[in-house]
Amino acid sequence: MALPKPFNWAHYSVSQKISFGYLLVSLFSLAAVIFALGALNKQTDISRHLVRVDFRALILAQNLSRNILAQERLEKQALVLKDPSLVELYSQRREEFTSFWRDLTSIPLGQQITAVQNQARRFQDMSGEMQELLQSRKWEEADNFSREQLSTLRNNNLELFQALQKDLEKSLDTTLQKLPEQSIHAYQMTLVLFFFGLLLASLVAGGLLYKFNQALRLLTSATYQITQGNYDIPPALDSHDEFGKLAQAFSNMAQKLKEMEQRSLDASPLTHLPGNLTVEKELQRRIDCELPFANIYIDLDNFKPYNDRYGYQAGNTVIAALGDIIKKVTSSLGSADDLVGHIGGDDYVILTTPDCADQIGVTIIDEFDAVVPGFYSQMDRQAGFFKAADRFGVSRKFPLLTVSIACVSSGNLKNPSPLAIGRECAKMKKHLKTLAGSNYMADRRTER
Repeated sequence: MALPKPFNWAHYSVSQKISFGYLLVSLFSLAAVIFALGALNKQTDISRHLVRVDFRALILAQNLSRNILAQERLEKQALVLKDPSLVELYSQRREEFTSFWRDLTSIPLGQQITAVQNQARRFQDMSGEMQELLQSRKWEEADNFSREQLSTLRNNNLELFQALQKDLEKSLDTTLQKLPEQSIHAYQMTLVLFFFGLLLASLVAGGLLYKFNQALRLLTSATYQITQGNYDIPPALDSHDEFGKLAQAFSNMAQKLKEMEQRSLDASPLTHLPGNLTVEKELQRRIDCELPFANIYIDLDNFKPYNDRYGYQAGNTVIAALGDIIKKVTSSLGSADDLVGHIGGDDYVILTTPDCADQIGVTIIDEFDAVVPGFYSQMDRQAGFFKAADRFGVSRKFPLLTVSIACVSSGNLKNPSPLAIGRECAKMKKHLKTLAGSNYMADRRTER
């Protein structure tokens, strides 16, 4: 079973880290809102219960207690005064008691109402009997009934309703005392959740700001180093976010600039073509990558006598013209990855693919031979040669400039190397210079 990968903050991008910070604030803010709404809903339920149950039950209990006392007062007055109007008022109080009791029993008080239920029903029944005696004007019998039975039951009911009233008042006090505490607790928890989320988001934001500052400082330093020509100090950022990728891009850019600078320093100031170092590096790369290639070596024939007769400026014009022809032909007939190098003096090298080599070599000769006459005076051009002393001081005839081109393909060598290829090209060039005119030779042999 594969173990889960450990959490690594550096592997996340800057946008993911910012999103994570916003998510923290959102989650804790949402938690704070949900908790606050839950606490508010709970307090609303408590307040609703207070209004619909406790306060209402307390008022009804108080009304029942006052109603019992009112019935007792009207009963005594009716027995003393024997006034039928008082009997009518007594009947109204009984109806009020019944209404209050019905409302009270509709409230879910549980055990609190059970304790007084039986006594209240008995009181209703006996007060009804009293009402009938009073309405029948049986004053003496009513008086005896009041003293012997109803009075005691009335007092018991009054005590029970007063006890219920005290219980309800105590419950109300307890609930009302808890409400502020619950409100304060809900307020504190809401603040804690909100500020904790804000704190975590601030830590993320602080880390990102520190990362931004560090990255900008390092990248600024790297930019300065690059402008000073120091390409070997890559930015020290190992993160996998956008800044780490930018640092890697800086490092790659510095390497490319270093290679471009080396190539520029290695390039010929006359033709601006890459020199020996670049050619050897590319040659070695193709060998290491086992890429098939053809190495075309190009050299002018009789260039020194021409340079001695017409001067170095004319010689440079010929070298530059040959370089332009080589670049044009290679660009036209070669591949996109071909390399043209000016390795010194009148020597050029082309690295191309084997299938393009022959056509490139032959075309260079055709185009160079076509422009050669223009490099000579009319007299030398008409003669087709000029006389001059050779390196040994002997006067001899030198024909017009020609070009010798030797080609060695990687497939012709068992173990190709820059040294082996250079050696084979030198042998072929030595033979070509013994031939008249411009010549192209490709080595078709295969080493065994």
